[in-house]
Amino acid sequence: MLNVSKTDYQLARQQILEGIISNEFGIENRDNLGPMIPIRLFQVLRMVALGSNMEDILGQGAPSMVYHSGQSLGTALGQIVAPTADKNLDTYVGKIEHLCRHLSIGLVVPDKVDLKAGILELRVDECVSCAGIHHVSSPICHFEAGMVGGIVKAFFNRNVKATETKCNALGDKTCLIRVDLL
Repeated sequence: MLNVSKTDYQLARQQILEGIISNEFGIENRDNLGPMIPIRLFQVLRMVALGSNMEDILGQGAPSMVYHSGQSLGTALGQIVAPTADKNLDTYVGKIEHLCRHLSIGLVVPDKVDLKAGILELRVDECVSCAGIHHVSSPICHFEAGMVGGIVKAFFNRNVKATETKCNALGDKTCLIRVDLL
């Protein structure tokens, strides 16, 4: 069993985020294969390695762990983008849309924004996790719900609760994430 210390993960995280910040998507030592991976490889890592293995270990707590992993990514992405958005929500969302498209996470699109009620709904069209998956019994994009929640959390600097209310894997045409500002 490979024992990787937290500091190694932190170092890798820093290098990855610095590459995103600098808009450097070429990857060293990938001269032949390039920086992109097939979506099915990502899905097997996400659904098997992260999802079902966590479910085996944590039981019903697995979706929460996957959600929090996504939230960490969303918060990190949001912290990268927020300083360049001049505290303007439209600018921020536009930059997030561009970044998520560029990283092939999905097409993140605001569907409803009601700041008085503290509710934002964002669609994740062409969601990387559930594209091509069918006949599940409940939404499965806990990672993306957490990611969208983290993105919103980073902008508003408030705790949030993000819930996937529609999922492509359920037969919906999109994944819809409702974010409640707490």
